[in-house]
Amino acid sequence: MGNTRIQQILLALAGIVTVVLLFEFGDTKILVKENGETPMSSAHSNGSTNNAMTFEKLLSLASENLSKEQKDSVALLSQLADGASKKDKPGASRKLAQLWARTQNLIVSAHYLEDAARLDSNKNNWRDAADYYYIGMENTGDSSARVFAAIHSFECYANVFRFDSTDQNVRVLQAMCYINGLGNIMSGVTILKEVEQKDPDNELMNVTLGRLAIVSGQLDKAIPRLERTIKLYPSNVEAYFHLGEAYRAKGRKQDAIKMFEKCKALEKSPSFQQQLDTYINQIKNS
Repeated sequence: MGNTRIQQILLALAGIVTVVLLFEFGDTKILVKENGETPMSSAHSNGSTNNAMTFEKLLSLASENLSKEQKDSVALLSQLADGASKKDKPGASRKLAQLWARTQNLIVSAHYLEDAARLDSNKNNWRDAADYYYIGMENTGDSSARVFAAIHSFECYANVFRFDSTDQNVRVLQAMCYINGLGNIMSGVTILKEVEQKDPDNELMNVTLGRLAIVSGQLDKAIPRLERTIKLYPSNVEAYFHLGEAYRAKGRKQDAIKMFEKCKALEKSPSFQQQLDTYINQIKNS
């Protein structure tokens, strides 16, 4: 998944960060148990967390909202997948995933993409599964489903990283699984810092840390980071948007308006432009 796709995923999600915490300073370490497990693997093995949502329960809940035609289609494809040869099983799992995606059940869809990746292990298959879990994590209103998706997204991204250890965007998305999925801010920020050390110009990392700095009230840290980001990546709509937010919070009205106008020029979505017009008018009238 390239930068453009990552931005499309993140921009499509509302309320991606809901944390209020000082970060980026002091020693923050991933908590490691004596057996070497990280919080992510512990969450996966911990009985209380793991029992909160299983795939079987998720599948049952999703099936309740299907039409009769959709249920029939799922049943048919499931039967074909069960009877498929070893060679054909990955394709059959992907067809099931596509069907569930069309019903807007992205976490269920991701499960079948993960099945396909296990049967046909390559970078692209693991990435598809990870991305669908991630988007499902950000869009579900069920907290236990969010945890389920975060754990699986993190692990699928880990498999992507095994195929390509140079892709630091994968590590940023793993950090967001910690932060947004499990509420483990410290571990997520630790990963972001590691990315910053290896790739200080990483686009997604800088936008993410900039956004987190705004949420935690560190506007004097957010503004220079985001200003530098838009110099490096002048087409990054999200960076302009969050920089506009930061300027607005600092009382720099004209700078905020300029950033939101830049967003309007780059992003043609009517609903997003309407939102930006609202922001601009509020600033002008304040």
